[in-house]
Amino acid sequence: MAKLPLRFSILYVLNKAGDKQLTTKEIYDQLAKDYSGEGQFGLEQMELHLMAIKATGLIEGKDPYLDENNNARYHYSITDYG
Repeated sequence: MAKLPLRFSILYVLNKAGDKQLTTKEIYDQLAKDYSGEGQFGLEQMELHLMAIKATGLIEGKDPYLDENNNARYHYSITDYG
């Protein structure tokens, strides 16, 4: 079976999480089995995908925090629109 495009899979993971907010790393870890080795899949690329999806209003970022490298990150959840 063909796998979904990465951004659809991100939405699926967030939808499956329900009201729980997930970090970039948590989303990355859930998708790593299916997408590792692809050029568009990496922790930094994941953050770019999340920001692009956030701009469409399908997800929202809340509770900013600093990761282990002092990069600003968010906890993400799906919106009612998403």
